[in-house]
Amino acid sequence: MSLRRRLWLVLGGLFLVPLAVGALVLLLVFPDARNEQVATNVDVAAVTVRVELTDECRSVGLAARAGALESVVSDPELAVGNLVSRGDVDYAAVIDGSGVPLATAGQLPGGSSQPAQLRQCSAQRPTGAGAVVAERVSINDPAHPGRVVVVAKRLDRELLDEIRSRSGTSGQVVLLDGKRVVVSSLGASTTRALVNSTDGRTGRVQLDGWVARVDPPGRDTPWTVVVAAQDPDTGSRTGLLLLILLAAAVVAGVLVTLVARGLSQPYTDIADAAERVARGDLDTDITPATDREAGRLGSAFNQMTGELRRSMAALERSREDLRDSLERIGDTLTSTHDLDGLLQVVLETAVVTLQGKAGVVLHLSADRLQLVGEHGLHDAGLPAPAAVSPGIGVLGQVVSSGEGVRGRIGSGPPELAPVATEPGRGDVLAVPIRSMSNVIGVIALYDRMDGRPFEAADEDALRTLAGQASIAVDNVHLHHEAQRLSTTDPLTGLWNFRYLSMSLAREIERSTRFDRPLAVLMLDLDHFKLVNDEHGHARGDSVLRELAHRVQEQIREVDTFARYGGEEFVVVLPETTVEGAAQLAERICQAVRREPFLSEGEPPLDITVSVGGAAFPEQGSTPATLMRSADRALYVAKGDGRDRWHVPGAPDGAVPGG
Repeated sequence: MSLRRRLWLVLGGLFLVPLAVGALVLLLVFPDARNEQVATNVDVAAVTVRVELTDECRSVGLAARAGALESVVSDPELAVGNLVSRGDVDYAAVIDGSGVPLATAGQLPGGSSQPAQLRQCSAQRPTGAGAVVAERVSINDPAHPGRVVVVAKRLDRELLDEIRSRSGTSGQVVLLDGKRVVVSSLGASTTRALVNSTDGRTGRVQLDGWVARVDPPGRDTPWTVVVAAQDPDTGSRTGLLLLILLAAAVVAGVLVTLVARGLSQPYTDIADAAERVARGDLDTDITPATDREAGRLGSAFNQMTGELRRSMAALERSREDLRDSLERIGDTLTSTHDLDGLLQVVLETAVVTLQGKAGVVLHLSADRLQLVGEHGLHDAGLPAPAAVSPGIGVLGQVVSSGEGVRGRIGSGPPELAPVATEPGRGDVLAVPIRSMSNVIGVIALYDRMDGRPFEAADEDALRTLAGQASIAVDNVHLHHEAQRLSTTDPLTGLWNFRYLSMSLAREIERSTRFDRPLAVLMLDLDHFKLVNDEHGHARGDSVLRELAHRVQEQIREVDTFARYGGEEFVVVLPETTVEGAAQLAERICQAVRREPFLSEGEPPLDITVSVGGAAFPEQGSTPATLMRSADRALYVAKGDGRDRWHVPGAPDGAVPGG
């Protein structure tokens, strides 16, 4: 159809069609559409509020798990105090199996007198949830079975307004526990009227002057959620209709002069909008004037800007989540000494922050990657990776190269080739975990909740998290090394007196429980003072190290060999009878006297040792009494001429060593 004919049709319809259609739309379509729009907005707001409440519950649950982990490796008072001081929760407590609080911090919300009375968000449709977001997590501590961490966050008007703000709803929100109002964004009288009107009803509810959505409690949302908005005012519709019709008649008179400009206006609008978007105004939208070329171009432009807005919003949320998660787990990463538990916390934080469906974290041990933590693999239908060799598969490539991998498994570069020991499908994002500049593990995420592939920003975020984890891993290794140094003798490398005391007490308890034999040998170098006096302390130290080496060759891996002090040593022998202790004492004496003790540039020394033994429980039922008995037997051996052993109860009694 030609432009002229279209112009005549427009001119002919400018006076009659707009008035008739306008009146019909205003009378029939507009009010219903307006009401339906309000109801739809209420439905969307209700879903969003429930999602925010669920996220609040999960956030409290993550804080509870962090508190449980921290309470194992540190004092419970410190663990709950850290949770409250960081602002994660308003109240935290460690309670025993009978519900008695062992450590508390903060003020118990909701007026409850006992933390055990708090209802969990994660419980299936809990009752009596009250104005509090609470969670409890069992503490995995074999030394204190039955302990749990209970945390709670006050659900008040301030938190409700924050949830409304995050959900972007302008509707009013009321949370109910049964028929009791937990918290409301409305006044007391309005809230009570709204609750009475919706009593016993669910779904969308039309009320006098209000449109409401009532959702019953569910998992992670233990409250009845009511979201309401006021109906649009219909009292002045008739007057408004007459006013609009009069305005339409006036507008119709000037439309003729605007037709020509109107044909070109869509293209002008698109150009202006594109310039605003180029300057950074992503809120720019175009209302397509027609369904022809200009209209299609406008619709495509709106889709493009809408996608940009969603991407920017998702990026901002991801950055905020990452920042919050890093702050929340910062203290845990720097204080815990449980390496596996630490890596599990890092993995769960990464999954939540980057919205992954599943994830794994593996630790390099004995040239193999061992699985130490996983999240969501079963729900995502993915197998848990078996032990992985460096250089094999996606995870092995990360460890061998020290570089991250991002993409779809089975496509692209060779490092994304699937192997039988790892999940073989979906998107993957994996980065290395380092300790002392060496790669000691890998953390990997599989697929995103929204279906989009992982991006470069996601990889940067995961690297940042892995970097903090690396610092924490270094702290763990340093702590373990400090522990090792605190229980070993620096001269000989043997266990020291502190470790000997702990080991002997443990073995006595084990022997008592299972009625198994146990023996102790105490060794003392003969005339060692002469070695130090005649050859110097450096040569004496060399003799002590050589003695430690020779004795270690005679004992088993299960035996505990420790330096008792000076030139005295102790061997703890589990599962060993008096006869076995006597045989070992004879072998030790022979091994010491067999060859002279040599040192470069020094004359050889003939060294002998005296050995005294004692058996549990015949010669002692406690560590102290058993050690005293072994010491007395040692003095018997020395009194009989040295270079010999004496074990009371042995078949031949005190037998000379040579």
